[in-house]
Amino acid sequence: MMFNVAVLGCGWAGVLASHALSKTGYSVVCIEKSENPGGLLRTEFINGFTVDVGGSHIIFSKDKTILDKLLVEFLRGNHITHNRQTFVLLGKTLVPYPLENGLFVLPAEERAEALISFMEALLSLGKEWKPRNLKEWIYGFFGKWIAEKYLAPYNEKLWKRPLEEIDVDWVYTPGRLPVPDWREVVKSAVGIPTAGYLEQAKFYYPLRGGIQALFNTVYEETIKQGGVILSNSTVEEVKRGERGFEVKVPGKVIKARKIVNTIPLPEFIEVLKDPELEEYTGEFDYNKVLVVAVALNKPAPSQHWIYTPSENTVFHRYIWMSNYSPYNAPPGKSLLITETTIPGHAKVASEDIEKYTSRTLENLEKIDVVKPGEVLFVKAWLQEYGYPIHRVGLSEIREKVIVELKKYSIITVGRWGKWKYLNMDMVLKDVMLELNQIHG
Repeated sequence: MMFNVAVLGCGWAGVLASHALSKTGYSVVCIEKSENPGGLLRTEFINGFTVDVGGSHIIFSKDKTILDKLLVEFLRGNHITHNRQTFVLLGKTLVPYPLENGLFVLPAEERAEALISFMEALLSLGKEWKPRNLKEWIYGFFGKWIAEKYLAPYNEKLWKRPLEEIDVDWVYTPGRLPVPDWREVVKSAVGIPTAGYLEQAKFYYPLRGGIQALFNTVYEETIKQGGVILSNSTVEEVKRGERGFEVKVPGKVIKARKIVNTIPLPEFIEVLKDPELEEYTGEFDYNKVLVVAVALNKPAPSQHWIYTPSENTVFHRYIWMSNYSPYNAPPGKSLLITETTIPGHAKVASEDIEKYTSRTLENLEKIDVVKPGEVLFVKAWLQEYGYPIHRVGLSEIREKVIVELKKYSIITVGRWGKWKYLNMDMVLKDVMLELNQIHG
């Protein structure tokens, strides 16, 4: 059968593309290597607990049109609203997030130091100043105190690379990170509570079914519209022809007039077997993410997620999933998950995962989150692709690859297809914008 479009990968970007195309009457096949589509938006149900095994995902957006589409068209009332209760753990103090807006909880001496270094950095910036890397961005916008207490060690922990090697293009992506308002920082430093990062201060989450409930609604609607989902099918080769493409998977060849790619860009280049593009595959760096779930025989504190910049913990944050929805844990019990990044090139065996999991529990006890005897079960999931890394100099290479692919009627979208650190709402927006080209 000849399809109008073959979508490669059936994670969030893939299912969104398949849904949008099938809704407008295109014949679409979405090809997924995993037996269970969903990518990082997968959820498992264990002994009454709802676990998002791809890490913490919340629903928010600056764009009201995008937010309404997520909540109204996709979740259809199956959501709960939260006012963010998120913190940064500095020593033993939980500072409200974002930290520059939570300074009011700190002693006066520390507030003064934070404000002085923040204002010194602000006053030293010229109109033409532009950071060359993430380290310069952190120190330039936030000052030495906030940089060294939180942002520098946290980002080193998250990216596992020197910050001088990380570009700033992902920081400037709308909705990705807050840029501090000096007025709010001053208020916070003199003891007045402020919020910060307001588009995320109120967020949403599926009431039932975990984050996969969002994915499932789009997935099921795609099938109703005639879209074909081909799971457990690894793309082995993509060949260009006069009438379109041939996509080779185990045991069959699928024909399509156009391709929408959402699988990791270097993997797609490899199956495309284009000599001119293959030289770039080694330029795309990434981190895996290890998610460890810990079910507890006690209620959770009034918190959503906590950033942990200190070297005392192997994970960069922990999340109280049971506070995302009352249906994520049985009454009187709680569920948290931790996220730990591991360089993409590192080989991780089962015994390594066990060591990470043991260390995670030890660290949670050390920071007084978990006590011996409270744990009901522990389980870990290693996600091969967690975070694309925006290395300095990569943006030019990435854009060159994307432009070359478009010449062959290949559109590449999403976090991994674009190799950009995009939120769920930004992936949706990217898919909507890029698919306009299909109609041409």
